[in-house]
Amino acid sequence: MCFSATASFTLFGALVPTGIYLIEWSGRSNSKLLPFAAFPLAFGIQQGFEGFVWLGIQDGNDAMVSISSRGFLFFSHFFWLVWVPFSVWVIETNLAHKHVLAVLTAIGFVYGLSIFLPSFLIGDWLTTEPINRSLNYKTTLIYDSFINRTVLRFFYAAIVFSALFLSTDRRIQIFGALVMASLVLTYAFFAYALVSVWCFFAAILSVYLAAIIILDNRRATKVPG
Repeated sequence: MCFSATASFTLFGALVPTGIYLIEWSGRSNSKLLPFAAFPLAFGIQQGFEGFVWLGIQDGNDAMVSISSRGFLFFSHFFWLVWVPFSVWVIETNLAHKHVLAVLTAIGFVYGLSIFLPSFLIGDWLTTEPINRSLNYKTTLIYDSFINRTVLRFFYAAIVFSALFLSTDRRIQIFGALVMASLVLTYAFFAYALVSVWCFFAAILSVYLAAIIILDNRRATKVPG
């Protein structure tokens, strides 16, 4: 499979207007869906950053690669750890689940900040290189000297998937299962560029959320005959 600036910018061009449309629509009809409505927009912006990473590498522009890589990393290492549990918390009606989701959101914020901020602030703690037609974001983490990366990745996945599966909305659980399947496939075939490829597949899967929101809003606004 070939990933490129074209692939990233294509997703950017498709997801950003979709996300803006969903946000505007949800704001008028069901504000609780606004966080999920923002998924395509956020994924689109993230893919836009990756598109500029590709361009920077192709042009030998180290400054573009550095800035764009950190833009991508903001989403992959911080934003999603907070936004996923927060989005489920907003729509959840089960109070016990809601409390757990609030805790997951707080944990995601602290953990995300701890793995993103050092790479954002310290120049040589993040390097990006093409590998097998994909991108590998090589980070240095404050946990590297005493915690295995596999454990850290498992903890990341646990925050995201626990939040999605805690939802009492079956459709969100299905989205969680789809994203989990994409992670398994990515790890099996693209482990050398796990972050980049998984985010690419997850961005595509955000279209599923768009369908949920559109159908939900149509049912909410449908006038009985």
